[in-house]
Amino acid sequence: MNCPRCQTRLENKTIVERNGQIEIETCPSCEGLWFDKGELNLLENISEPVLFEWRNLCTEYEQLTPLNCPSCGDHPMMKKAEHPRDENVVIDYCEHCEGTWLDGGELEAIQKESWPIAIFNLLKKLS
Repeated sequence: MNCPRCQTRLENKTIVERNGQIEIETCPSCEGLWFDKGELNLLENISEPVLFEWRNLCTEYEQLTPLNCPSCGDHPMMKKAEHPRDENVVIDYCEHCEGTWLDGGELEAIQKESWPIAIFNLLKKLS
């Protein structure tokens, strides 16, 4: 399978979490990540509070560039959506196979929150 962003051959990567391990595909060139159906759900709710949140995201132009699904045989155009935890992260998802593409830096942006935001979100959930 090739990267939908730069067409480099994707490599398998194992992510070990407390709930087990997940096999995903990653691009060695642009550092994008491909998640098969349901795999991203296991990681996106993990929150890592940090003193300062430093984001390394693609440009808005790159995020809005249409991408074809790398997994489906006919390579349909993927849909775009803002991630609910971070409006600066635009994910690409395939309606056919339900896979998700994250550009380099987007998973970290979803998972990391500055301490003030983490405390605010915690207080909001408790009220």
